[in-house]
Amino acid sequence: MTTTDVVVVGSGAAGLTAALVAAAEGLQVIVVEKAPVIGGTSVVSGGSIWAPANRYHTDQPDSLDSALTYLREITMGQVDEKLLTTFLDSVNPMLDTVVEHTGISFEANLDHPDYQPSLPGAMAGGRTIQGDLFDSTLLGDFKDKLRSPHSGVPITRLEVDAWGQDTLDRWDWALIADRVSRGIVGMGAALVGALLHGCLKLGVRVHVSSPARELFLGPNGNISGIDVDLDGQRTRIDVRRGVVLASGGFEWDQELVTQFLGKPMDSPASPPANTGDGLRMAMGVGAALGNMSEAWWTPTIHAKGDTYDGAPLFRPTSSLRALPGGIMVNRRGRRFVNEAMNYNDLCKALSTFDPQEYRYANQPCWLIFDQRFRASYSVATCTPDTPTPSWMPTADTIAELAEKVGIDADGLVDQVARYNEYSARGVDPEFHRGESPYDTYRGDAKVSPHRNLRPLEDGPYYAVEIHLGALGTKGGPVTDATGNVLRALGGPIGGLYACGNVAASAFGTGYPGAGATLAAGMTFGYLSARALAGSGA
Repeated sequence: MTTTDVVVVGSGAAGLTAALVAAAEGLQVIVVEKAPVIGGTSVVSGGSIWAPANRYHTDQPDSLDSALTYLREITMGQVDEKLLTTFLDSVNPMLDTVVEHTGISFEANLDHPDYQPSLPGAMAGGRTIQGDLFDSTLLGDFKDKLRSPHSGVPITRLEVDAWGQDTLDRWDWALIADRVSRGIVGMGAALVGALLHGCLKLGVRVHVSSPARELFLGPNGNISGIDVDLDGQRTRIDVRRGVVLASGGFEWDQELVTQFLGKPMDSPASPPANTGDGLRMAMGVGAALGNMSEAWWTPTIHAKGDTYDGAPLFRPTSSLRALPGGIMVNRRGRRFVNEAMNYNDLCKALSTFDPQEYRYANQPCWLIFDQRFRASYSVATCTPDTPTPSWMPTADTIAELAEKVGIDADGLVDQVARYNEYSARGVDPEFHRGESPYDTYRGDAKVSPHRNLRPLEDGPYYAVEIHLGALGTKGGPVTDATGNVLRALGGPIGGLYACGNVAASAFGTGYPGAGATLAAGMTFGYLSARALAGSGA
């Protein structure tokens, strides 16, 4: 048995922010991580943080009032407004504290719009901020414990925007090779690396391969300790202040997905260690649950044989769907959504249920594209200069392609003809693709006259299946505005806090913009640590 002030369960950005702030407040902190590597889902993210009215955005006026208007709209009145106002009041102080103890340099992305830029209070750019690169050699013995991202390519999110996410031939590979040789990491890995470095400097003890098992309540009903397989040995850690759950979602546990999500989500894009450990522990001590049917949805593709941590790797399609020369269709051969729509809200169309046929109307679905698209863009692991793989069906005609993959041939031929007719004019009267600033941001800036629209031209033609996936779930224990977990029967559970994807999201069903996941997780990690330290919100 051992004793400390605070135990943080999970080592993503939310958990490490909680650990960093608690240690900066003078508390003794232990971080326990289930996986053999550090960083969780945060490492495989873009490392962006959605921070309205941040000090890095100076080109356009922004305000917390306009951001609150936007959050009210995108959460559709389903979230306690106290959580929204607390987030907005705290996200920038959180960033200031993180910068103070890590030295991260942030920069506003002036071109990245909010995810629903037409809603009142939305901004066309600047609320999403991104960090710089990080030298992983600064971590010493922990360098090899930093989780590797899916690609392992050390670049910044701003460089991805400049070079093109799906146009690998435009990337500066000599610069990238130099960074790799020097141990430089980028995006989510850089954010986690910097947070971990800050934690280590403040004396935080970090243990990998140490899954948490059970929470303990004291005679007063507050959290008194936690059971952990600490470095391979079952250990009870008593806590003087409390426990912060930051262990990620439950998207890789099929039983929990079936029980709670209520949608055919079969392709999580996160590390497979996210199996609901924190959720189960919170349920075990009587926590109230909320937002359990929601996730940070994303359409994904899977290249046969592509794996990560021994599980199939499902890759998000953030930009791929928005590029000119491709359309998404269901089994009837019909488009059903603006393909360039932000990934979270597009998935709401993927999960539409048809009560007449008693099946999901748009599952399965496919991205259909022509030879010019194939020769211009990378699709998962397939680059323009590599042979066409078996998981990418191809045919000389649209009708033959439809027959190959099980799409209604007449429907697809008709759909392509109609799409070609109006896309040649640079319009999409059916779904308004290319009209939103978000759409054009995701398109190909080197294609004119339209970044998002172009008729499907000469064959051969190709199809890849698009899956309903998730970056992570966002339902779990309900918290108050300090991150304190609430009881199912009312009142707080003393000493138990939750942040990140393990907790019921402060954004409900909505996804405000790029980096909102990390922003909420880190902000409520910050608030949890301050509450445990007695500093208040």
